[in-house]
Amino acid sequence: MFADEDPFWFLSTELLTRVFHSEINVVTQLLAKHPDFRNLLDAPEATVPERTACFALLAHRKLVEMIDEKFVARYEESPSLDDVESNTLKRTYDLVSADAPAWVLEMHQVVERLPVHIYTSLPEPLRMGGFNRDNAEQMQAIESAQKTLSNIEQIRALTERVLDQQSNRLERRWSAATSTLQIQQPPVNKRNTRKQIKRTGWEQKLKLYNVIQKILSRNPRLQGMKFCAELDKRHAPPLYDWTKRGEWRNGLTWKEAWNDRPLRRKIRRVRQEAMKDR
Repeated sequence: MFADEDPFWFLSTELLTRVFHSEINVVTQLLAKHPDFRNLLDAPEATVPERTACFALLAHRKLVEMIDEKFVARYEESPSLDDVESNTLKRTYDLVSADAPAWVLEMHQVVERLPVHIYTSLPEPLRMGGFNRDNAEQMQAIESAQKTLSNIEQIRALTERVLDQQSNRLERRWSAATSTLQIQQPPVNKRNTRKQIKRTGWEQKLKLYNVIQKILSRNPRLQGMKFCAELDKRHAPPLYDWTKRGEWRNGLTWKEAWNDRPLRRKIRRVRQEAMKDR
């Protein structure tokens, strides 16, 4: 995991677990308040407040994913989920489709960069991504900085500040775009097209998940390059969206993909989601 993708490197397992459950709870509340999120994320005409609500959902879901990846990187079991939490995560898989409206794709790019934004908002001693125990001065600086982020309230204050900054950036763009839009575009019925795309992607996703589940049933701790080697051995297909967006070129192997920074994140994510979907 690259340093700027790992803003929670200094948190204890106990604190990570508390933040994990807290973020899932936020997502659950957002779903209750706006149960039609999937429709909103396919609506070109969504208002700025509706788009802001969608950003909040995707952003907090991203925080859950980041923490889950941190447990994987530490070779630790992810926190156990109750039925409500499990249902929340299942309802928020694959919220952004490849053919989503432009404002959704733009927002998704911002959400994917949240780890970097959070990392750059950390106190300077914590932006090293690690430490040298033989360096007393460095250790003292890190320990002092850690005290400012040593409980869930302090972590939430940091992440909420970053989320507010990015939300405000998007709101300014959206407001400017909608204020200059003069032509009312006729409504487009995407229902049939969307269903077809989802069906095709779903079939490929099931195949990949099935392969991953078989691999990890034999060795649950397998990950990284060795995990990718097993995927190559079984000719596992990439996700439909990856190929559609051009992120996965023809003939690319899983081991080669692991060396690509954006694809490495996606591989980690699909590994986690496949195991949760059992």
